[in-house]
Amino acid sequence: MSEFQTVDAAGAAESPGAEQSVTTRVKQPIGLFTLSAIEMWERFSFYGLQVILAYYIYYSAGDGGLGLTEGEALAITGAYGGAVYLGQPLGAWFADRLVAARTMVMAGGVIIMAGHISLAVIPGVVGLLTGLALITIGTGALTPNAYAMVGRLYKEQSPRRDSGYAIFYTGILIGALLGPLATGYLQAEFGFHYGFGAAAIGMAIGLFTYFLGRHTVPEESKIVPNPISLSGKWKALGFGVALLAVIAILVSTGLLSTGNLNNYVLGTILIVSVAYFVVMLQSKKVTVDERQRVKGFIPLFITGAIFWTMILQLFTTFAVYADTRVNLSIGSYSMPAAYISTFEVIAGIIAGPLIAAYGQKLAARPNRKVPSTISKLALGFVLMTLTFGLFALFPLIFTGRIPLIPVIIGMIVMGITEVMYAPIGMSVASQLSPVAFNSQMMALWGLTTAAGASLSGFMGQLYSGTSEVGFFTLMTAISLVTAVFLYCLRGPLRRLGVA
Repeated sequence: MSEFQTVDAAGAAESPGAEQSVTTRVKQPIGLFTLSAIEMWERFSFYGLQVILAYYIYYSAGDGGLGLTEGEALAITGAYGGAVYLGQPLGAWFADRLVAARTMVMAGGVIIMAGHISLAVIPGVVGLLTGLALITIGTGALTPNAYAMVGRLYKEQSPRRDSGYAIFYTGILIGALLGPLATGYLQAEFGFHYGFGAAAIGMAIGLFTYFLGRHTVPEESKIVPNPISLSGKWKALGFGVALLAVIAILVSTGLLSTGNLNNYVLGTILIVSVAYFVVMLQSKKVTVDERQRVKGFIPLFITGAIFWTMILQLFTTFAVYADTRVNLSIGSYSMPAAYISTFEVIAGIIAGPLIAAYGQKLAARPNRKVPSTISKLALGFVLMTLTFGLFALFPLIFTGRIPLIPVIIGMIVMGITEVMYAPIGMSVASQLSPVAFNSQMMALWGLTTAAGASLSGFMGQLYSGTSEVGFFTLMTAISLVTAVFLYCLRGPLRRLGVA
């Protein structure tokens, strides 16, 4: 039997015959590993910062922090996470209308690196705001375009697509593991600014590897697919200037502050998300079939936002939980609180390739019944229900601080949950994407993460002010209801082409 063909060094599409081939060994495009590498190092820098950010904001000056309140720290962390992903539609728009995706990824990496350097060398709130602003802009340029380029490596119904995204997501998880380990250690031993410096170095490595493999990305990523007119460019410039002016007025008048920043971020996310759906549904460049697919994506967008609200509490609710409720000592060794999230990532790294391999094995057996994509998403929420159910039980079982081992078990279940859901969500967004809005559809999927990150800040504040058992029980109930809702969507979405 013939093998599936890989793309060539220039990122050519899969051969027509590849889709009908059956084999026990399925190759992946070379460009997948180039894109996995840059995203791995971007996540190294992002999560390396994210895992110590709340501590930096609410630790006292004597401990190297800024000395703000815990509530402000959770609000800023949630707002930053939301803003990072909120910038992705703009980066995707640039790639679709002004600058080729391949160039956007490189430029985004440079800006991210500059942001981490600002955090490392500029002290106080000025350094914090400057660094976070640059990272927000850079991530918006890099991430949605890297995700979109992965989708372009495959034909629409390729059996390799889900497994390719699972491999890509494994690279993300490796970065999400190494980043916190490096910055958490440096913060504990030398101070926060050394941790920020490590994040900058990680992004520099990612840029170097991407530059070396830049010719393996898809050919389509080297051109602007839907160039904007000259008048459109002036309108875009005017909108950007007006937006900056509004932000300046809000800050100068005190209407925008660290305490209410997350309110503005969440409101903006909702407005932008609705606007994206409206534009795609009304665009003449979207066919009738594509319009139906966009409508089908609406419930998946909502459930995606719920999913990320749960997962991204790693950096809000669980950051405080690790710092205040967990016994971090193992014998004479006391583990940094920032390391708690790494167990979630380790579980994902181990489970991700296993899930991908199993998916490829099923894809190579045409007569074998394969679980639907939506069923996989629903299963992810079933595991999420188990995760929060465990944390609801811990205070009823243990007195005082929670022992480390049960918390690690909870993190492991959450890690498996993430790799069960997130790469499949990316794949679905790519499948439902209109041709004229490919990068922007992936950015819309990124907005589910934006909404989740912002909402996780509110959830962290809710956790700090309510019963621990009640809070985790509420999260358990929300996860279970969402799982049932997704399972009921299998038939309608299958009719829209979601396998």
